[in-house]
Amino acid sequence: MARKHSRTKACTREDAAQRLAQAQAFADLAEMDPYSSDGPTRSAAVSNAVLAASAASDAVCCKRLGRHSSDGDHARALELLSEAGEAGGKAHTQLATLLSLKNKASYERTDPTVAEAKKAIRSMKAIIKLAREL
Repeated sequence: MARKHSRTKACTREDAAQRLAQAQAFADLAEMDPYSSDGPTRSAAVSNAVLAASAASDAVCCKRLGRHSSDGDHARALELLSEAGEAGGKAHTQLATLLSLKNKASYERTDPTVAEAKKAIRSMKAIIKLAREL
């Protein structure tokens, strides 16, 4: 039987602001050269986009639920986002897109394509926008 939200951490709106600031810092790095012809540079951009989205997702959960996932299993963060109302549902969709690229960007020999990097940047921006609007 799967664990549901096995580890969460209580958080405040101030914590959400801090996670959103971290999200923006990762986003700034992700946007330095995400569509480079150099594969490792694209991998770094997509990896930073994933980190930005994760931090912004935490901000959404903090603002909507007063807690965020502290579980190393990203599926748990997706489950928690599903409980965070309409904004959480939208963030869930975008984070799932990014997580589908995480291994390729961070651990595999094949780098993300330019099209995948574009998708990652779009999803990252969407989650950050959602978190800011709450």
